[in-house]
Amino acid sequence: MSDLKFSAKWAVVAFVIAAIAFILNYNFLAGTLPGYRLLTAPGIVALRLFTEEIAFWPKLALLLGGQYIVSLLIILGARKLTRVFN
Repeated sequence: MSDLKFSAKWAVVAFVIAAIAFILNYNFLAGTLPGYRLLTAPGIVALRLFTEEIAFWPKLALLLGGQYIVSLLIILGARKLTRVFN
């Protein structure tokens, strides 16, 4: 399996986990979900590039899109590094 295909599959898993964590945190919990910032860390990193004064839906799209892209890049980089050092 190619590195890009492998990374894309795991990035989809990270996307789904972040979407579930966001739904639980936003709709069902009165406080913050324990571990929410850890589960959505790649998306939050990407979201910090933008201002806080944007509407809800674009912010959600940026969070989830950033979750996918940053996770993809991290997994792809780690996969390439492990192939170089093995």
